[in-house]
Amino acid sequence: MGKVIDFLWHKVAMLAMMFYYSLFFTTICLPLMLWHYRIQTTNYYILSVFTLFLGGMMFNIILSKIYPLKVEDLREGFPKRFVIIILFGKFVFYLISCYAIFVLTDNAVLSIYFLLFLMTGGYLWFCILRGYILARNNNEEREINCSIAWQGKVLLFSVPISLLIGYLILL
Repeated sequence: MGKVIDFLWHKVAMLAMMFYYSLFFTTICLPLMLWHYRIQTTNYYILSVFTLFLGGMMFNIILSKIYPLKVEDLREGFPKRFVIIILFGKFVFYLISCYAIFVLTDNAVLSIYFLLFLMTGGYLWFCILRGYILARNNNEEREINCSIAWQGKVLLFSVPISLLIGYLILL
């Protein structure tokens, strides 16, 4: 984050956006967890949001410390090769970690849950940083459309539906 974002209040806004998207993704996946486990909702939200932030922090650590990428390269956007290497490498690492969780706990749903949430956390953080770079550059060829994107429409309908499905599962 330090290579891309210069101002402190922008960093705080990025963390707030990550929290916001984490809550939406956690709410969408709530019925799946309620179907397999009888876990308190507050514990589920705390664990899930923490796991999503952990996935985002891992992406940020790779971006800032491990992968040698110059600041000038990031000012124009993320190189496609970088994104493919990082997301594939993270997927392999998380796959091995989740396999270890499966071996230790003998619970496939928990293993898939951690894999899904860690990868999604990294991908959400990548999307937030990419959106920040595109908004800052404001290129003519990459115009930002002011209408509601299809992802927003999906979130608008899927959150109430997932809460309804979760409620019906508990009945």
